[in-house]
Amino acid sequence: MEEFESMDSLKQISKELELPRYKEQINYIQNKYLAPYAVREPRENSRRFREPQYNLETRSEFQRDRDRIIHSKAFRRLLYKTQVFVNHEGDHYRTRMTHSLEVSQIARGIARSLGVNEDLTEAIALGHDLGHTPFGHAVERLLANLLKNEYGFFHNEQSVRIVDCIEAKQGINPTYGLNLTWEVREGILKHNDDRTKGIYISLEPDRPASIEGQIVGLVDTVAYVCHDLEDGISAGLVGEKIEYGLLTKKALDELWEMFDARTESGISSIINRLVTDIVETSWGVLRDNNIDSVEKVRGFNKKIITLGKYREPFSKLKKFVLNFVYSSPMTTIMDVKADKFIKEIYDSYWKNPKQLPHNEYKKFIDASSENSVQGDEKGGSVYVYDGYKTTPARVLCDYIASMTDRFALETYDKLFDPHIKI
Repeated sequence: MEEFESMDSLKQISKELELPRYKEQINYIQNKYLAPYAVREPRENSRRFREPQYNLETRSEFQRDRDRIIHSKAFRRLLYKTQVFVNHEGDHYRTRMTHSLEVSQIARGIARSLGVNEDLTEAIALGHDLGHTPFGHAVERLLANLLKNEYGFFHNEQSVRIVDCIEAKQGINPTYGLNLTWEVREGILKHNDDRTKGIYISLEPDRPASIEGQIVGLVDTVAYVCHDLEDGISAGLVGEKIEYGLLTKKALDELWEMFDARTESGISSIINRLVTDIVETSWGVLRDNNIDSVEKVRGFNKKIITLGKYREPFSKLKKFVLNFVYSSPMTTIMDVKADKFIKEIYDSYWKNPKQLPHNEYKKFIDASSENSVQGDEKGGSVYVYDGYKTTPARVLCDYIASMTDRFALETYDKLFDPHIKI
């Protein structure tokens, strides 16, 4: 008897809540609770190439983008790409993947508090570092120098290039990449809005990002500064500076005092203070400037998502991490080594590209072809890719940038160590 009563109750709940829900109902419910300045749904023709629509889709368009990113090879490789410490230095240090997950977690909380689109925020956060090179920023600087006559190399632009034409989604023409929405691609590009050469004109690089994109941009900085400091302390780098008189214990204690944080709770207390400050300050900007639409967000002449009372302390925290973590012997030596052996890999492939794997060699010899991606038409015109032009040098840098730390080391050994089997 109780079982039948339970079934009747379940049917009643299902009827009242319209279960199960599909995309149309999910979007309707979500949009009821989003703020007027939030991005609700993708713009018309947001995806570069048309795709079949499914009647019983259980995800929003931005959730589909998030899933495509998570299922990509480029995302999986982030697990073995350096954040600050090389993967083999220890099991508990951050990698690019754990950093991306932490950015996503913090950014979603802020998005929820400000009433903006969590799905869009999450997709941008998970995809923002797909273009990072092995061994961190040292190799990014090297590739930028190698490509200085070809618009350079910035990891945010490379992330868009990956989702546009390097990574392929199963079941979709490989030429189309992951075919993500305009809004996700724009957020990925602009998470480093000071690092762009003006390519991807279709993503309007001179206009402010969405609120969702701005959240990811600031949270990215908050996450890497705070977590890199935590890893640096765990690695003993800060302790060594104190031991040899290069840093005082008082200076370290003052870090916590600037954020009204307790030493024992450390980084988590600082992040909590920063998140609260971002939410309260950003809400003040939105309210005081009567920003009540996506159009007003795009037309506002400065950042909406910003720090307030902790802006100056956070700036000092960044300088502290630069001086006492990023400039440590461990990280400096690894940067020098990475710069040296990645340059040797590049030079070896450039002098004799037949050493490349067959698929990469094919890209290399085809690189002089017209750099356009032609798919179906939109309004009578054919879409033309407006990112980096595919040249032989760009193909080599695409390949090197895609490498994990481990694979880069194995490649070096294979090219230069006569005792390694090919």
